[in-house]
Amino acid sequence: MEVNIVNGRKENQFSKNPKILIDIYRSTTTMPLMLKKGASKIIPVSSVSVAKKMKNEYPDYIIAGERYGFKVPGFQMSNSPYEVMNTDLDGKTIIFTSTNGTKVLNKIKDSEVIFICSYANVFATLPFLKNFSVIEAVLSGRPDGYADEDYYFGMFVKTYMETGKDQFDYYIEQTRKGQGTKRLSMIGGKKDVELCLQRDLVPFPVIFQNGEIIRKPQE
Repeated sequence: MEVNIVNGRKENQFSKNPKILIDIYRSTTTMPLMLKKGASKIIPVSSVSVAKKMKNEYPDYIIAGERYGFKVPGFQMSNSPYEVMNTDLDGKTIIFTSTNGTKVLNKIKDSEVIFICSYANVFATLPFLKNFSVIEAVLSGRPDGYADEDYYFGMFVKTYMETGKDQFDYYIEQTRKGQGTKRLSMIGGKKDVELCLQRDLVPFPVIFQNGEIIRKPQE
């Protein structure tokens, strides 16, 4: 098993290899939690304008997301795990856009398989990664190109898959001391930080398939 860490922000050409999309603060934590809270599916889009157009076409859908950490005006929800945990989404379809995660997802959408992964559902996902000889851990990063929390998570997965060592506590500690945690806390996201750094909140793997983010179907 080989896990390669890829900077999804900087790269523009990607292999077809299986991938995990990583955006710890907050998209790849928020989306699995949306499904846990009952959402039937999530439709990720890369722009606010596309999200609003789709909402006009499907008014019963929930429109959610953020730009540069803040809820988009007119959206029903932000990109907040804490908000999701306190919202009933049973049976809902969600249109979702974010500054980083959905932008990078659009770049890798033609990959063989894409897992949406964070600490929230990583231990439900890891067993399925063993089915592949090579996995690419794609970091969503930020507009400035780097998000230490995504890198630490990528290293956690790489270490676990390649050596069998569970260094969860070590990488959580590094993340708590990192710049990403400081940034999110400064804009009022301390509750989101705590949820993003918990393990086993979501007991199932999540995939991107046919333009939608869903629970991985049972085989």
